[in-house]
Amino acid sequence: MQNVPLGIDHPVVTVRNHPACLERYRAIGFSPSPVSYHPWGTVLSLMMFRDNFIELISVADPSKFGINAVEDFCYGRNVGRFLDRAEGLGLVALHSKDADADHAKLRQAGLPSQGRIDFRRATKKADGTPDTAIVSLGLFLNPEQPDVSQFICHQHRPELIWVPEWQDHPNGANAVAGVTYIAERPADLEERFVAFYGERATFGDDASLVVDTGCGVMRVVSPDAARLRFGSSELPWWENNSPHGISITVSTTRFDSLEGLWSTNAVTFKRGPGGNLFLPPSECGNVILEFTPAKIGT
Repeated sequence: MQNVPLGIDHPVVTVRNHPACLERYRAIGFSPSPVSYHPWGTVLSLMMFRDNFIELISVADPSKFGINAVEDFCYGRNVGRFLDRAEGLGLVALHSKDADADHAKLRQAGLPSQGRIDFRRATKKADGTPDTAIVSLGLFLNPEQPDVSQFICHQHRPELIWVPEWQDHPNGANAVAGVTYIAERPADLEERFVAFYGERATFGDDASLVVDTGCGVMRVVSPDAARLRFGSSELPWWENNSPHGISITVSTTRFDSLEGLWSTNAVTFKRGPGGNLFLPPSECGNVILEFTPAKIGT
C-alpha cells in the first residue's frame, strides 16, 4: 500500500497523559519515534509505518497556544479544547505532497476550511542528531460534526519522518489500514466524504458508509453495526451521541504472535467476531486498536 493524495496519512490519538499512554503503546508492541514538540505547545510521538503512521499527542505547554495561529484558529488550543471533554481519535490527517494545490481543490469542492498553516518542528534523526521537520497543513475541521474532522498534511522533509529504524515494531505493525467512526445516521456524513473523494469512492447504506481513500478505508457505522463489528469489545467513552472516531485498524505481519506478546506484557485484548484482535480503549487512549493480518505484498 503506497500513499496517495488524501490517503490516510495519520490518525491523531489525543490523550491527557502522554508519558503513560506512550508506555502502553510500547507494551502493545510499538517502537515509537522520539518524543518531540510542536511550536504551539503540544507534545507528540509517532508509530511509523512505511506509508502512514499513528500520532499520539497531548498538551505540554498551554502558554504557547496562539503560536502559528491562523486568524482565530490555533492547533494547540484546538487540542486543549478537545481534551477538556474527551480523549481519543479527534482528527485524521490526509496525505499531501502539495498542500496549496490540495487545499485549493478541496475548497473548490465546497469544504469549509480554517486555513493553511506552515510550521517547523524540532526533531532528531535516528542517530540522535538534531534536525528540523518542515510541515504544511490545510485545515478542514467539520463545523457540524467536529469530531469527524480532517486536515491535509504535507511533510517537506519526509526523510525525517519515514525513518526506517522507527518502522520495525515487535508487534509487526506495518500500516494504518482503516479508521472507523460511529454515527446514529452514517448517511449524514456522505456529502462530506464525497467532497473529499468523489462518489465512486464513497458508498454505503443506512447502517454504514465506506470510503476508499486510496491508502486505507474510512468507515462510518451505526451503533448496531458497531456492535456487530466489535462484538463485546468496549467502545470509547464520549460525552454525547455526536459522531466520533472509535477505532484504528492496523495491519501486522506477525498476527499469529500477538496474543503471546500481549499476554507477556499484560495487555488486555479480545478476538472479534471476524477473527481480528481488538485492544480496548483503556489500553490505547480511548480508541480501539484493531489488528488484522497484513495482506501478502504489503
